[in-house]
Amino acid sequence: MSNNYPTLGNSPLGGNDSNLQTPERVNAPFAARVVKISLESSDQPDSLYQITNKLWGIGAIEFESLTKATNTNNEKNIQAGEAFPMDVNFRKVPTLGEVVFIVKGPSFEQSTKNKSEAYTFYYFNPISVWNQTHLNMLPSNAAYNEFTDTVDDENVSKGIPNNPDSQIEEPKPGNTFGEITSIRNLYPVEGDVILEGRWGNSLRFSSTAVHTSESKNSQSPWSTSGENGSPITILRNGQGSTSEYDNWFPIYEDINKDASSIYLTDGQPIPINITAYPFDSFKTDAKPPIDTTANIQETDIVDPNKSNVSQDSTDINYDLVNTNGPLTEETTTDNG
Repeated sequence: MSNNYPTLGNSPLGGNDSNLQTPERVNAPFAARVVKISLESSDQPDSLYQITNKLWGIGAIEFESLTKATNTNNEKNIQAGEAFPMDVNFRKVPTLGEVVFIVKGPSFEQSTKNKSEAYTFYYFNPISVWNQTHLNMLPSNAAYNEFTDTVDDENVSKGIPNNPDSQIEEPKPGNTFGEITSIRNLYPVEGDVILEGRWGNSLRFSSTAVHTSESKNSQSPWSTSGENGSPITILRNGQGSTSEYDNWFPIYEDINKDASSIYLTDGQPIPINITAYPFDSFKTDAKPPIDTTANIQETDIVDPNKSNVSQDSTDINYDLVNTNGPLTEETTTDNG
């Protein structure tokens, strides 16, 4: 009796070319590693861009079995299948090395070419194996060994150094994607609906949630007062700086550190430190205005019996209050 349960062995990427031609053996979603993503045009006939019908297939991936020992930096000898996004209205583009679930579904060729048995592979959003919003790569352990030929421990103890040309090559998540280790998840509040990007950009639908004294340390900054359930919506673009030692811990938005924010409140107090607030987008800073009152107060009264007009320093051709510089002949000419 054949085994009907899906495994890596009976998946279409179980280890030989014949399995690639028998997709009917896959009867449930299976996990696979992303090795290519079609996001850029290419004239190469064997490129994923060409294979997946050019612009029509933007967002398609090539995937391989989790048992494969492929480093995603090297595209040679990759035995992979193609899959398309399960939902194009809401999708999270995976990075190289991330793991997705693949499922077989109907193809458009069932209608356009009258092929009732035509099928297509579709992929779900990447699995959060590290529980991180920024990056969830899971490179194969065997992939590291392919690029490693270091000296063993016995010879190292004898003073023989490792060969710098044979060190481990770290897998890359993509051509333009560079990992930022300081990006952290948002701390959720009861009942929250949160959408988080990979770069500290987020949209939170939340509410006031006043904690008891035992858990004040995890209370949201907008819940210092008010009634529970008062709605608040926060749009944030760019996470502020955080401490390096606790990058795995979630954080709340910080209007005084985040790059830019929009807060829609319902009575919540949002304290803004004007001296620390980032004004980069406005091409200015928040320097306090100059207090010019002191210039007037420091003017000594020479003779209290004289009027203000007679004591005015008319021989000084600049304004003591605003310090605008010397008056020009044009500005002092009587137009009468």
